[in-house]
Amino acid sequence: MTEEKPFHAVNHDKLVAFFQAGAKTSENLGFELEHILLHAKTHESVSYFEPGGVRDVLERLAPFYDETVYEGEHIIGLSRLRTVVSIEPAGQLEVSLGPHASVEGIERDYLAFRNELDPILEEFGLETPMLGYSPSAKADELSLVPKYRYDCMTKFLGAQSHAGICMMRGTGSLQVSVDYASEADALRKLRIAEILAPILSLMCDNSPIFEGEECEGSLVRTRIWDSMCQDRVGTVEGSLSSDFTFDDYADYILSRQAILVPTGEGHGEWRYVGEQTFDEIYAEREMTDFEVQHALSMVWPDARLKNFVEIRPADAMPLEYSLAYVVLLRALFYNTRNLEVLESLLSQVGEQEVREAKHALAERGYGAEVYGRSAEFWADLLLVLAEGSLLPGEGEYLEPLASMVKYRFTLAGIWPRLMEKRNRMPEASPTAPIIGVVPRYDFEWTGLAVSDGYLSGLLETGAVPVVLPPTTDPARISRLVDVCDGFLIPGGQDIDPACYGARRAPRTHRSATTRDAMEQVLVKAAVAADKPLLGICRGMQAINVAFGGTLKQDILDARPDAVSDTSAAASGRARIDHVQRRPFDMPTHMVDIVEGTLLECCVGAPHLGVNTIHHQCVDELGEGLVANAYSPEDGIIEGIEMPGRRFVVGVQWHPEHMWRLRPHSKRLFRAFVEAAVAARG
Repeated sequence: MTEEKPFHAVNHDKLVAFFQAGAKTSENLGFELEHILLHAKTHESVSYFEPGGVRDVLERLAPFYDETVYEGEHIIGLSRLRTVVSIEPAGQLEVSLGPHASVEGIERDYLAFRNELDPILEEFGLETPMLGYSPSAKADELSLVPKYRYDCMTKFLGAQSHAGICMMRGTGSLQVSVDYASEADALRKLRIAEILAPILSLMCDNSPIFEGEECEGSLVRTRIWDSMCQDRVGTVEGSLSSDFTFDDYADYILSRQAILVPTGEGHGEWRYVGEQTFDEIYAEREMTDFEVQHALSMVWPDARLKNFVEIRPADAMPLEYSLAYVVLLRALFYNTRNLEVLESLLSQVGEQEVREAKHALAERGYGAEVYGRSAEFWADLLLVLAEGSLLPGEGEYLEPLASMVKYRFTLAGIWPRLMEKRNRMPEASPTAPIIGVVPRYDFEWTGLAVSDGYLSGLLETGAVPVVLPPTTDPARISRLVDVCDGFLIPGGQDIDPACYGARRAPRTHRSATTRDAMEQVLVKAAVAADKPLLGICRGMQAINVAFGGTLKQDILDARPDAVSDTSAAASGRARIDHVQRRPFDMPTHMVDIVEGTLLECCVGAPHLGVNTIHHQCVDELGEGLVANAYSPEDGIIEGIEMPGRRFVVGVQWHPEHMWRLRPHSKRLFRAFVEAAVAARG
């Protein structure tokens, strides 16, 4: 009797040989970007079979390609040199480009694809919003394309959890592939990519909608994958160990439940196998090359191994951000020094720490702590490492992502603001009051800056905001006071202590002397003309200083127990976090509103949960000003106003970050704007 051939060993060795054959000296890039399709007028999802739907788009694209791929009679893909177009489960169009030696090659081929696609979309009344999750429907409502593979995956993954359905039908992703030179190089890149996956997910977070609702928190894609059975997603078990090998990855693949496998027997040459593992299915024969590649495609960890390393955590993004991400990964993963720095910093991170990082970032975004440091530290570090390793011309490509990291925002985070400008912002009345807004002005800038929350809050409540030029000329300021119906003084840098007769103390940050001087004149002129005045954070302090008040240059000097955990514990009083971390739209402590004040009338409540980002505070009140709000635990003044005037109010917190979620913040903006309407009358 012939001895049974050990096919596990044969197939294991075939997988290892496949990985070994992938080693190369090139440093090419692969790029896969998914496009969710919507009807342009209704923003509803697009199905495969409907007239002018996914099938018709592919049919119209086909003449541009060398090969058309069908499953049965249904078109499912197109290909030509370095470009493959395929469809994901709910009709997302995926374009795969490469290999390319540079980002310029990816950009060139992608633009060629869009130059062909966009006229077709316009003809059919379609658009692609370039988001990471469908913005218009729940996953169950999105119909599958006619691919037997996706029927099988729906049956299997849907039985495990609803997250599997969301992953397949709702998401749009961006995946980048990098080459490896050896087994050690491949596994080091795999390990670092898996550990960095939570940080990269945050930097590329572009899923503001989940199942038809605006999201609270970050990282929809990460949360979906984290809610799935982790046997084929997340971090490959054991892969963060330095002794993980190609052999271990081969065992990982063979031990996965296969779901479906290729066959010559019907169903488009596929058959459903459910929970059988690849090891069990191929126990009695050697896998073909196609079966090997299929098995490798049936796992979806944060980074996976083929004959390259595929890095998978990013959401689909508009082209300029996608190219920035490609440049970031090229600079990190094709630079030996950068890999050594990251490996040394991350060597003690395990699989549990990666999952904890995902949870923390999903909850707090850039305000989270990850691997013992802030998320901000890790994002900044990746940019610093990348910027030191750029090729000529790559700096311009990297800028969009670098700007997002610098200013701590994500595409998902700004999406509500973009949409309210497009769809929901009320039309201005012909008699809408004009509100002059003092901008942030740093001496090294050539421009002015105003947080969007101030402007959108004013627009939402019926005003027309106008950003003011920096000037201290009394005649110009007088003209501004004549033209504007009210003034908003936003947050910003510390006020120069010389403005209130003090010398600089430790922990005082830098000042903007031009703005200091302008506000001293503008505040007095506005109040003299009885024009409504709203000061926020630094703006409140500026009002106080303009009328002869003083500031404590650091809260630690004013109330040691306000920032000291030790002294707070010793006194039995709660520690108040006056310099909170992100997310800034969440309150971190309470304030008590003084009864009978204008502020109480504006916000409609005696107690508020507020967000504060200040290390200085009001000390002595300016002439004519009274305190209207206090932090109850430490007594710090959180609001001021001037009785006898139409509207002079300052608050130490930041309603511009909260007005979308907290009614009291929106009421404050509305009361200010209504006072400006009265002033205009």
